[in-house]
Amino acid sequence: MLTHHVKQLDADKPTIILLHGFISDHTTFHLVEDDITNQGINVITVDLPGHGSDQSSYDEKWSMEFIANHIKKIVDYYQLKNVYLHGYSMGGRVALSFATQFPELLNGLILESASPGLANDEDKLSRIEVDHNRARYIQHVGMKQFVEEWSQLPLFKSQSMLSSEERERIKQMRLSQTPDGLSKALIDYGTGVQPSYWKALHALEVPTCIIVGSEDKKFIEIGKQMHESIKNSKFHIVNEAGHTIHVEQPTKFDTMIIDFILGGKLCQDNGKL
Repeated sequence: MLTHHVKQLDADKPTIILLHGFISDHTTFHLVEDDITNQGINVITVDLPGHGSDQSSYDEKWSMEFIANHIKKIVDYYQLKNVYLHGYSMGGRVALSFATQFPELLNGLILESASPGLANDEDKLSRIEVDHNRARYIQHVGMKQFVEEWSQLPLFKSQSMLSSEERERIKQMRLSQTPDGLSKALIDYGTGVQPSYWKALHALEVPTCIIVGSEDKKFIEIGKQMHESIKNSKFHIVNEAGHTIHVEQPTKFDTMIIDFILGGKLCQDNGKL
């Protein structure tokens, strides 16, 4: 079973499982947990393989199937019956993997700045090379330099608007990861090697909320395409946010999550976002 953290647990209440992105861990959701639990929703945050306090064996291949099976173990262990799965970025790819393998276990799916992977074999091979090179690079330069360079990626430009305290917290969270864990994560379940879920989207019947930030142009296009493929989905662009909506706009994030779980409103903002 993956290392996970339970905010509160009442098996009779709905539960949301939150999955973080690359070079992150369960603490990335510290701004949004309380408002969700205050509405009577159980929150479980997971440390994905190679991140946070995860104890997954390095002798195992951390494939998408491996991770999905371990998330299922969490659902089974707590005998959860009303489950919503959220995934951010890399965690969104994991969430889609779980949804395609165990749709009967989900009441809803939330995809934040997420992608179904690469559909083209040539693109996949190219990305595998990028992921392997990046894995070697992390080992070579160490966490301090890698975190500095990672933070400068255009994807995270909008985080410059966060408070200095939050930017420092994010930096320390990233620095707490390990080169070995991140390298294996890239090689075992990076974007290049993961299965493409584009074709599976048409068969997905789980109610799905797709959210992206208004400053995240690449994922706006990906989100639109996913929305067109998933019949029971709604697509929402969150204003004044980039790639990390749950960090940059936590109140808006909580509004959507709570309305989705308690009101059945897919990305419904009611003019509040």
